[in-house]
Amino acid sequence: MIDPASLTTAIDNASKVANTPLFTTIIDKVTGFRISQWAAEGEVRKQIIHDEYEKAKMNGIIGIQYIENIRHTTNLIDAAVKSSKYIDPNKPNDIKIDNDFFWNTLEHAKTISNNEMQELIAKIIAGEYNQPGSYSMSTLQTIKMLGQSELELFENICSLCIDQHQIPQSVFSMPDSIKPIMISLGIDFSSLQTLQSLGLFLPNSMSINEENKEKQNIKIKYFDKQIELKPTHASNFSFNYPDFYELSNTGKQLIEHLNSKYCKDYYEWLVKNYTINNYKVIDN
Repeated sequence: MIDPASLTTAIDNASKVANTPLFTTIIDKVTGFRISQWAAEGEVRKQIIHDEYEKAKMNGIIGIQYIENIRHTTNLIDAAVKSSKYIDPNKPNDIKIDNDFFWNTLEHAKTISNNEMQELIAKIIAGEYNQPGSYSMSTLQTIKMLGQSELELFENICSLCIDQHQIPQSVFSMPDSIKPIMISLGIDFSSLQTLQSLGLFLPNSMSINEENKEKQNIKIKYFDKQIELKPTHASNFSFNYPDFYELSNTGKQLIEHLNSKYCKDYYEWLVKNYTINNYKVIDN
């Protein structure tokens, strides 16, 4: 529930980090008041907010708009406070007025009350602030379509990514050997389809053929683990990776801000089941 206390608590928290470029040059501008002055004027302002809120409850459509503005301001400030943890403290504001991604992301932040979603938005705001141009508008459109359940699903399914951005196609045929892992993660093929429809995965499976004229070992990375395969034929100069589903550019941008977890059982499954013709796994 959004009420005057929610807003004043948000500003109390913000006042502790208000003397930073993010607040003094951006958040103050968007909210219309200097949060850095809150500590000195807080009690007076709290009373004003409370009185205006009480009036708004009795004032029809205009009152509803005022209360909605309290909600938007609270959400924005909460997201900005979370962003402050990730912003380079030595980075001056370099956000241009035509940076549509940044300003539209701030607008979207006003509508987000869920703590986990706010945390993601905060990291995106900080990432764009630290390095303007990091994200595309398509990423923002995807964020707007994400709810908490989709975000959790994406985080879980990325626990299956190898080489950071790929999931073997064979995983989704649900062989008996991997079913317990998929069930524990709450994932099946329809999960992938849902995330494809949101633009987080590319729509079709892919394959890659590579030359290996020097007959080097192939290394597959899973979190901080590595699976190494060596060629078994002296004449083997090329190889095909097993078909896989790959994260889209938007998916790659978002997964950096989530906390997908290493799965020991899945790593052991990969060691036994990830096969490349004419190559064999080297025992670790």
